[in-house]
Amino acid sequence: MMSYVPLLLLSCFLFYHFHAISCNSNTDREALLSFKSQVTDPKNALSGWSIHSNHCTWYGVTCSKLENRVQSLNLTGLSLSGILPPHLSNLTFLHSLDLSNNTFHGRIPASFANLSSLQNLSLARNRLEGEIPTQLGNLRHLSFLQISVNNFSGNFPSSIFNISSLVFLSVTENKLTGKLPNNFGNFLPNLMILYLATNMFEGVIPNSISNASHLQEIDLANNEFTGPIPLFCNLKNLTHLILGNNSISSTTSLNFQFFNSLRDSTQLQILMINDNLLAGELPKSFANLSSNLQHFCVANNNLTGTIPQGMKKFQNLISLSFENNYFTGELPSEIGALNNLQQLVIHHNRLSGDIPDIFGNLTSLFNLAMGNNQLSGRIHPSIGQCKKLNYLDVSKNRLGGTVPDEIFQLSSLIMLYLAGNSLQGPLPPMVGTMKQLEDVDISDNQLSGNIPVEIEECLNLKWLTMERNRFNGSIPTKIGNLASLETLDLSLNSLTGDIPESLGKLEYIQNLNLSFNHLEGKIPTKGVFTNLTKFDLRGNNQLCSLSKEIVQNLGVLPCVVGKKKRRILLPTILAIVGAAALFISLLFLFWTMKKKRKERKTLVSSDPFRGLSQNITYGDIRIATNNFAAENLIGKGGFGSVYKGVFSFSTGETVTLAVKVLDLQESKACKSFNAECEALKNVRHRNLVKVITSCSSLDYKGEEFKALVMQFKPNGNLDFKIHQGDEESGSLLTLMQRLNIAIDVASALEYLHHDCDPPIAHCDLKPANVLLDENMTAHVVDFGLARFLYQNPSEKQSSTLGLKGSIGYIAPEYGFGSKASTEGDVYSFGILLLEMFTGKRPTDEMFKEGLSLNKFVSSMDENEVVKVAADRRLIEDYEYSTQSSNSDDHSSGFDSNTRWLHKAEECIADVIRVGLSCTVDQPKERWNMRKALSKLQATKNSMLSF
Repeated sequence: MMSYVPLLLLSCFLFYHFHAISCNSNTDREALLSFKSQVTDPKNALSGWSIHSNHCTWYGVTCSKLENRVQSLNLTGLSLSGILPPHLSNLTFLHSLDLSNNTFHGRIPASFANLSSLQNLSLARNRLEGEIPTQLGNLRHLSFLQISVNNFSGNFPSSIFNISSLVFLSVTENKLTGKLPNNFGNFLPNLMILYLATNMFEGVIPNSISNASHLQEIDLANNEFTGPIPLFCNLKNLTHLILGNNSISSTTSLNFQFFNSLRDSTQLQILMINDNLLAGELPKSFANLSSNLQHFCVANNNLTGTIPQGMKKFQNLISLSFENNYFTGELPSEIGALNNLQQLVIHHNRLSGDIPDIFGNLTSLFNLAMGNNQLSGRIHPSIGQCKKLNYLDVSKNRLGGTVPDEIFQLSSLIMLYLAGNSLQGPLPPMVGTMKQLEDVDISDNQLSGNIPVEIEECLNLKWLTMERNRFNGSIPTKIGNLASLETLDLSLNSLTGDIPESLGKLEYIQNLNLSFNHLEGKIPTKGVFTNLTKFDLRGNNQLCSLSKEIVQNLGVLPCVVGKKKRRILLPTILAIVGAAALFISLLFLFWTMKKKRKERKTLVSSDPFRGLSQNITYGDIRIATNNFAAENLIGKGGFGSVYKGVFSFSTGETVTLAVKVLDLQESKACKSFNAECEALKNVRHRNLVKVITSCSSLDYKGEEFKALVMQFKPNGNLDFKIHQGDEESGSLLTLMQRLNIAIDVASALEYLHHDCDPPIAHCDLKPANVLLDENMTAHVVDFGLARFLYQNPSEKQSSTLGLKGSIGYIAPEYGFGSKASTEGDVYSFGILLLEMFTGKRPTDEMFKEGLSLNKFVSSMDENEVVKVAADRRLIEDYEYSTQSSNSDDHSSGFDSNTRWLHKAEECIADVIRVGLSCTVDQPKERWNMRKALSKLQATKNSMLSF
């Protein structure tokens, strides 16, 4: 009997064991069937999920072999929709759940936290929303979490950052907020992939991220991260680092540390730190990055300096982007060694010099963007080797020569931008072979000759702009066959002949501009020509129309119709009237020339600008500035740009003048123009820039144009001399030169404040508004914000502009709404003095958190001011002389130079005292300009007498 007991016990054990397995297996089956019943299945992918079959054989289900428990559920890409059923949390043996690439909506059930064995959770590319359950942080075995491309919002649960087993974390493209923990990397020691891009994460990216030493890919782009750029040390496996489109900042020093921190990341392939607030220069250690680098992008920052050398080591580089920064200097020729380069994007910088001949080896290049720089020279024919080029932009540079024929052999080219250069010669006929071409902009050059008829073969053209060139001849008759054209601009050329009827067939045209040519004949009346808003034909005086609407709205002549006699009569009458007018004009001209011949010498000698027409036109200015060429641009301000122009006298002589062209897109530019004209109408002083005349007319597009023509000062402005002058070029201002300039500026202000009736406040005094002539005499300019200071409150001020001025130079009381005053100008002058003699701008980065230039200087005693704050370049010459004399052992010379050095330091201290006296906080306690000028003159006399 006893022998049956063990067998009985074993049987009972097996019965209960398999019964438990069966029960648990049924639980999984029921959970899956419940899931099926609550989702929409348009592809019938779950049709085989039947109660009559083993659930372990169902589509997407994987079970354990022994117990038939569901371990994996993979239903990706089946277009399933509905909410996520909480019953899935009953699959307690589940290791992997992948429901990605469907259209599930609603929230993640908090009960998913019960899936304690879960290692892989992928819900990416659905329409899930709401907050991510904090309870997911309880999934301690989770290694793969992929919930990107949904609509999740709210704070990302910090509990998930505590899952130390995580290897892959992606929440890209949601609306998640929150900050990264300071000890982020310490919690995730096994993390290899980190994708948090395109959310609303904020705060500082902690340097502790480097403690997750297994990281291979980091993507934090398109968030709201702030603070200094983090350092990524010891990430030896790093291949992708993407930080673009945040608000991360840097300096030259921090840039060095950042690139140095990546020295050990020898597998790095992608580095993108674009669209941030990075500043300063890129260090030479840039060349220490991994030779595996494929994509490098620092676009849309505030980086300065030159593009670093050492790029030829990056033979795997595919994309190189430096656009929208402030890089200067030449483009490194070693870029031409990057055989695999596909994109070179450097537009909108300040690069200069000739374009190097780099194109011969760049046979994989498909995107070349170099526009909006100051590049010169010519476009090299070797560009024809870039057979895969789709996009070419060298616009708005200083390029000359002809357009190489090789460009028009690039059959894959889609977009071609050559505008805003000084390119010459014809457009070659081979342009017709460019069948893929969609956008062409060759405007603002000096291209000439006929428009080649072969351009009619570019059937994909959508945008063709050729304005402001020297094209002549007729418009190709079949240009209307370019059925895809949306914009055609041929204005401001010398085109002749009729307007082709075929242009009326352009079905998609939105802008047709043929204005200011020499076109003639009847204006077509069909197609686009029935919509007056889509075409511009102004400035073609020999055009006529049969349409009353066109005649009335465009001001063209009606075409003459009727009998032959009537057609002959009008030209005859016009000819007779014209001949009579010409005869009378010649008689009058002969009489006036005879009368003025005696006066000419006296007239010219008494006023050197008398020969310049006072009724100056837009056309005169356009010719004088060479069509507002970039090389003639000498300055740019808030209300416009200043160009150098060469004008012709009535005597045949020429003179160089400055032309301030108002940007009338600025809402207050017209008021600035009026204020400046009013302020300068009656003032005369040797230290004020003289306005010769003004221009208020229409440009060739019929748009309003305003400009001031002023004396040209060849030595530029004071700002440039202070901050960019150097001894080698001879542009460094000496101590005496600065003292003389300070006296000149003070003299101008003293005149405006004390000798004008009513007094005038300049309201925008700064070094950029002080110009220097050939003798280094200073002249104050830019009266666009000037105010008349009437004593009688009832008298109206001539300028009604909102007072602004320039940051760093504005008197503190203006910030509280005080009216314009001479005391405000005195404050600006004091800041200018301190800037001249310390070499520091009032907007320098060091002046923040309440510290300003004048407070910085006033916090020091006199000795510190000279030794610490003063611009050392002012007295280095004296120190050098002293050292030289000492080395030659000339004791008398040594004593003399030592006294010179002490005198120079004394002079600097005196000037800085004047500056501080002009910048005290209380306006009534500041010196006036008469006292400041007197003190500066006394300082100069002391130096001269010594």
